[in-house]
Amino acid sequence: MNPRALIVEDNKTNVRLLLALLKGKGITDIEVAEDANQAFEALQTGFFDLIFMDIQLPWTDGLQLTTAIRDHPLVRESKIIAVTAFSTPEDRRKADSAGCDAFVPKPVRREELYKIIDEQLAARNN
Repeated sequence: MNPRALIVEDNKTNVRLLLALLKGKGITDIEVAEDANQAFEALQTGFFDLIFMDIQLPWTDGLQLTTAIRDHPLVRESKIIAVTAFSTPEDRRKADSAGCDAFVPKPVRREELYKIIDEQLAARNN
């Protein structure tokens, strides 16, 4: 099974890094959204197994977007992974409260990202 992923990230360098890491993990069905509007458009194209959500987005932050999309029929079963440079325990609590399933601090480390991907896909399949 090739999981489908959505990257919601406005920083092109971070997008390139996540694309390379996901492809290195064998995930090739990937959409990219730079803001909330593009994320909503992408969600109309079907189900995503994994959504990588930057917390600092233009206009709407990633936590507000997570809360807004969590009830979308195509997102209920998706695993939303917060990706952020803000990684205090309070930031993690806010991400959890917004509906994120996991948390990856920036700078993203390959081993940590792959571990979280494996955990989230396994949890989704149980």
